Amino acid sequence: MQILLSIASGGAIGALARYFLSKNVDSLSESNFPYGILICNILGSMVLGFLYVYISKDNFLSENIKSLIEIGILGSFTTFSAFSLEAYLMIEKGNYSTAAIFIILSVFLSITGLVLGINFYKMFG
Repeated sequence: MQILLSIASGGAIGALARYFLSKNVDSLSESNFPYGILICNILGSMVLGFLYVYISKDNFLSENIKSLIEIGILGSFTTFSAFSLEAYLMIEKGNYSTAAIFIILSVFLSITGLVLGINFYKMFG
């Protein structure tokens, strides 16, 4: 039961962080491109990469804390359901090239962010 509460608490934190970051980033752009969700996916993947190595190397965190961070906070912060909806809406509106760019950038740069997080930890952690 404690793990479920940890995940739920982290999920609330991550969802709110994604909402505020994406809304603030998108308000800075005059484009309809969902830069905010793209940044959330890249940043969250990078943080998860760093934490994955950190947590794996030094197994000092409890399962509750790991679940809070990895599943709760980062899981809801980087959720691809928001990504999928944005891509779908672009396709539905006939913005095929923008949708393709968004999909490719989201996947490629999120994986790149994860690798950067892992390497950042290896260099400075």
